[in-house]
Amino acid sequence: MDTGPSKRELQHFLKRFGPDVMASKPTLLSGFEEVKGAPGLKTPKEYVNALLAPSYHQLALTKVEGPFDKPDWQRVGNTLYKLQKLGLTSIVVSDNPSWEKDTSSATELNKRMLRESMTLVESIEQAGGRARLISGNVLERHNNASITINLDFIQSALHNNQIPIVVPILTEGNNKQVPIKANQAVLALTQRLAHQGMDPKLVPSKILVINKEGGIPNHELPGTAHSLVNVQEEYEDIHKAFEENVSWQQNYPSTIDNLDMIRECLGHLPTTSSAIIVPTCSLPNALITNLVTDKPLYSSSLPRTGRVINQANTTVLRHGIKINNFTKLEDLNLDRLTRLLEASFQKKVNQEKFYGRLEKVLAGAIIAGDYEGAVIMTKENEHAYLDKFAIAPSSQGIGLTDILWKRMCDAYPELLWRSRKDNGVNKWYFERSNGYLRLKDTNWVLFWHGKEGYKYVQDYATIAKSIPASFE
Repeated sequence: MDTGPSKRELQHFLKRFGPDVMASKPTLLSGFEEVKGAPGLKTPKEYVNALLAPSYHQLALTKVEGPFDKPDWQRVGNTLYKLQKLGLTSIVVSDNPSWEKDTSSATELNKRMLRESMTLVESIEQAGGRARLISGNVLERHNNASITINLDFIQSALHNNQIPIVVPILTEGNNKQVPIKANQAVLALTQRLAHQGMDPKLVPSKILVINKEGGIPNHELPGTAHSLVNVQEEYEDIHKAFEENVSWQQNYPSTIDNLDMIRECLGHLPTTSSAIIVPTCSLPNALITNLVTDKPLYSSSLPRTGRVINQANTTVLRHGIKINNFTKLEDLNLDRLTRLLEASFQKKVNQEKFYGRLEKVLAGAIIAGDYEGAVIMTKENEHAYLDKFAIAPSSQGIGLTDILWKRMCDAYPELLWRSRKDNGVNKWYFERSNGYLRLKDTNWVLFWHGKEGYKYVQDYATIAKSIPASFE
């Protein structure tokens, strides 16, 4: 099941990317209600026009890994222009893996790189946008030191609503121009923009990689791509999978280099930033959907049986959070856990009763980072029961829910939980459960995960009815 934007996600998108408007209250035309978040615009039409006016509210560093045929170049140019109109402007670094194998002189290779990069400029302009080719005096290095970035030309392009296309050519101290790897340029730009301290909008919110081969192949589900990668947790597993699958090294020659580059880039950026690897065949829908929802196109926490998984072959990557497992209550920081539960549920925990019960029945606790998320599992008559699933408000929207849910299901293949019948999260639960039952004469819905759950429905129902309240 592909994930589409919910009302909440659309509101979040408009908050991040909606047009800057006057603070004064407008005179509304008859038949229209005021558009929330846009007090200076009089009609929905004006709001849409302002929303689609090219401007940059957030920035993406985008590596375009060609070469492509003409239809694919058109898709890329059209996509970058559409993203700009929606408020996400790219600083593009052009790339072609064959440049590294070119044995001609540096001068001839530079000419080739400029010529091929112009194809992208032309594609953007044919789509209706504006682009500027930038090479020389942007990427600089003196006396074999690290690469430095001159932002003058890039900022000039952005201020003129142009999409800057940076050619990865380095200017050295003697004014000699030397081709470098596109990934080096992306990393250097990330470091410079993340620490420039002049304009918060210049800190990249996304790292985009557009290529032919698509996302990172999923070793757990052969033939598919990862929909979401928690880099801190899954980086080594992906490297190991490539070492074990020799054919992957041939079929996905740039994947590991891109993974390494993205890992370093995300390490310099806020935890809210993300990266996405997308094939040209999934443009523009994959990137526009991700822009609006700020999440993977396919939720990795959804059951896999009978579903078409990640048709777009697109991978979203987040720097992520370290996940730790505990089996003893005494090893948990109960003060931090209490604060997390109370912030997440907006209720006060009855600590004496709740922790007194956990002392006897705790099966395990999965803790994300510094108590930014938690899964509390108990053992009820030999069955695994999900007692609490909590995400800190400050950590919502960074993919942590899917990460924890998948970790929980891997650790507990058969489990149950309950939810109040009027809980707004139930739709999410319905999609991820293998079955459910509305418990008669109660306000509870019983859910279960696992292929064998239907055999234990009566036991599950008894457990769900018997769990005491955790909050005051």
